[in-house]
Amino acid sequence: MTVTADITEPPEPSGPPAVSRYEFNLLRLLRYLLGQLPPEQAAPLLYAKLNGPGCLSGTCVRLAEDTLAKGCILFLVRAGGWRRERFLVKSKPKLGRVWERLPLDERTLTFGPLPMLFLMWLTSEKPTDTKEFWNPSAETLTPADELFFFLANDALRAEPDIHKNLCGKAVFRHNPLCRLANPYEVENPAELPLPDFAPSTTGVRAAILECLQPALAARWVRSERAKGQIGDWKRMRQQGDAEFAVLQAFLDAARNAGRQDLARFLLKTASTVLAPTDLTPGFWTGGLQGPGPGRLAERLETQRAALALPRQVETLQTWDRHARSVSYFDEEYAASQWWKEEWEQARGDAIAANARRVVSQLDPLRTG
Repeated sequence: MTVTADITEPPEPSGPPAVSRYEFNLLRLLRYLLGQLPPEQAAPLLYAKLNGPGCLSGTCVRLAEDTLAKGCILFLVRAGGWRRERFLVKSKPKLGRVWERLPLDERTLTFGPLPMLFLMWLTSEKPTDTKEFWNPSAETLTPADELFFFLANDALRAEPDIHKNLCGKAVFRHNPLCRLANPYEVENPAELPLPDFAPSTTGVRAAILECLQPALAARWVRSERAKGQIGDWKRMRQQGDAEFAVLQAFLDAARNAGRQDLARFLLKTASTVLAPTDLTPGFWTGGLQGPGPGRLAERLETQRAALALPRQVETLQTWDRHARSVSYFDEEYAASQWWKEEWEQARGDAIAANARRVVSQLDPLRTG
């Protein structure tokens, strides 16, 4: 199945014609994964098993294609695509909504077969007790497929048992959107190769990230504020290390592509979390229970890992310093001016000073 859709103003919804019970369940599960159906209505469908037909009816396929395309577009528009904001287009800031900034070929979603195959498997099987193994490679995921599985991952979090079983599958584990939004969610993140974020800085993937900036910022703010409730030292170390590694890989890719604007969500997160001048490491580590690891060095590294966000602010400040060194006649001038304005609006220098102060409190001899 190949579906194409343009990221533009959301279309009007339409009512579905009659389909079989199996197809009805599949379509409802699709709506649930797209955030259009309450979890309590989808739970019975997730835990049910239905024998699937040899093939889906043409009506069901058309409805699924229409729901998938419109649902993903509606999500992107609501997430941030509707905002009149400035992003870098060919190294120059351009103001407008996503469909005003970008040409059609850079905002057209094209879905491959994996979303429909996943829906058929999810309708036929009980994910916590399945007889049919389903774990295809993530290498064939299109940008639109990555968005779909990102949304599915969020929706399935309402059912912890099912989510735990599914988030280890390749379409989630190796999905750059899932890793960027939830670095620690995968099992043994330190043993998992980091995603290649370079493709995320161009074409349709970049357009998706532009739309997701407010959602990513809100997610990271929630995650940072929740760290103070983590009591387990091992979990804190793993989560912090995973966050730092993912952010570093993403920031490197954004800088190499000249798309620092795609890291705006991190600047917004830092400006929100690090604004108070009385912050201490306890904001992140205050919930740790017990004495922790036996060696002082391990306890210190765990606490430093918790400060993944403050430690990455230095990279953002390095971008600002570079931007200030760019002359009017350089190709980077327009982009550098854009970053300087964003940095100043976020009170970047004050935020960076707060970040350094917090990190240095853990060990006065180490400030990196």
